[in-house]
Amino acid sequence: MKQAVIFAGAPVQPEQQPPVPAADLYVCADAGVKLAQALGVVPDWIVGDFDSLGSVPEGENVEPFSPMKDDTDILLAAKYALSKGCRRLVFYGALGGRLDHTVANLQMLRFLADHGAQGVLVDHAHWVTLQRGRTAVYPRRDGMYFSLFAMTEQCEDVTLEGVAYPLCHGKFSNAFPLGVSNEILAENAVVTVGRGDLLVVYARD
Repeated sequence: MKQAVIFAGAPVQPEQQPPVPAADLYVCADAGVKLAQALGVVPDWIVGDFDSLGSVPEGENVEPFSPMKDDTDILLAAKYALSKGCRRLVFYGALGGRLDHTVANLQMLRFLADHGAQGVLVDHAHWVTLQRGRTAVYPRRDGMYFSLFAMTEQCEDVTLEGVAYPLCHGKFSNAFPLGVSNEILAENAVVTVGRGDLLVVYARD
């Protein structure tokens, strides 16, 4: 599976970020250029309206857009990665900034799932993805809580194994945070979702 790493402009400390994985494509969204530079990554492509960066970077790998657009800069970067055949997209600088931007990035995970791709949002204290149906395995990460939230109206036939608060063929609702602050006790948690989109969040205090 082709992987892309996308850098966005949330105000994060570069030295605190997890190591950047190897990827087939590195893309920057607007001010994500600064984060990529700080992490020692040379981007393959740079997109955005560059209102946050303050100027349009020079180079043939730069694609500027008007600020009058429907897509966020990070979504433009994600669409570019999809167009290049990437089906796993890891995002840095997508958490911890403005709340509206964070919510938009969480919604973007559903957009990616609609296009047959997995998105992962990471920073020094979080690892976030979306699980649509199926069974998935998540490793224990020391010092991190493991929370699950319904992104659709309901997630049905949910089974959780290897966690402090297991569940057997239960239901999650987007109107009640049943899955917050669980913990993985086994080497791995096994999460099965019969139907629905489940937001998976590792979080550190």
